[in-house]
Amino acid sequence: MAKLNTMAIIVTAINLCLWLAILVGIVALQVFLSRRKAWWPGLVMPVCTLPGILLVLPNVLFNALSEAENAGQALLGSALCLLPTLVLLAVYFFCRRREKSKQQIDKMNIQDL
Repeated sequence: MAKLNTMAIIVTAINLCLWLAILVGIVALQVFLSRRKAWWPGLVMPVCTLPGILLVLPNVLFNALSEAENAGQALLGSALCLLPTLVLLAVYFFCRRREKSKQQIDKMNIQDL
């Protein structure tokens, strides 16, 4: 019995590490794409998450709003559907703002010469 619990814990830890590595990889790819010279590569991943939202969100809202006491669950489900897109957009805007300020500093340094 103890061996079974130990194996379950090990499998859970491996799954957790795998999902964490996937999430870190997705964020790293978003940072890489957002730092490109062109503005559009950083928007590819947030746009790719939109079809998933459009498929899941109506189902979540319809099921939760069919009962009056589940309005809080509907709001939570909606927020969870939008979370990946919002995180990717936040990374995009943060990286673009840093790149713009770097470009302005480089431009000022060139003018000082």
